[in-house]
This record gives sequence, C-alpha cells and structure tokens, in this order.
Amino acid sequence: VGITYSVISSSWDEDREGSALGFDEFQTNMGNLKAGLSRSSSNAMLREKAAGLSEEEVQNALRDLDRRERKKEEEELIKKEGLKGKLERELE
Repeated sequence: VGITYSVISSSWDEDREGSALGFDEFQTNMGNLKAGLSRSSSNAMLREKAAGLSEEEVQNALRDLDRRERKKEEEELIKKEGLKGKLERELE
C-alpha cells in the first residue's frame, strides 16, 4: 500500500510541485486514472460496435465526423473574428 500511495500521491505534472503528503495529488491522479479507465471502456465498446459496420458505413461516419469538425472550427473562428471576418473570407 505504501508504494502505491507514494506513486499515486506524487505530482505527475513536471511543472507543478507536489504537496508534502500528496492529498491533492492523490485526488487528481485518482480522477485521471478513473477517467482513463472509463475512456478505455468506451473505446472498447466503440471498437466492438464498429466491427459490425460495413466499409461504406465507416466511410460515411468518417465524412460526417470531418464535416462536424469543420463546422466546429468555423464556429470557433466566427466567435474569434466575428461575422464581419467570416463575410470577408467568403468574399475573397
């Protein structure tokens, strides 16, 4: 238990100094471990679901993902430079 606690209670961030007993680091690192395990479980379910898809369905899903990412990037750009900037880009 001692070695495990010392690993989990240490600061995993090189730019951040850990505390003496590591309580804050322990909470942060346990949260990171739980999130990682959750993502692994989600990824496994997605891989299982994707295994049953045809090549056409996979390609359609990838195109849809690309479309959504471009739309999100455009929305972020509009927020950043405003509607005027968007109109100027489209008129070029």
